[in-house]
Amino acid sequence: MANGNKPGTNSGNQGGIYQERGPRGGLKDNFTTVPENRSFPPTSQPGSTWVPRSKTPHGSHK
Repeated sequence: MANGNKPGTNSGNQGGIYQERGPRGGLKDNFTTVPENRSFPPTSQPGSTWVPRSKTPHGSHK
């Protein structure tokens, strides 16, 4: 199982829609949209991470 993104880490150029995954690997009904180069929000319980569901197109970064 691939590791998810921890709350507070930077999304870099991987902006998109993310779903919360619990500490034992189960997916939760909690989604968030994270823009590029922004921090991931807190999860509903300690030990949970954010896993990507769909990516957004890259911006121009001008």
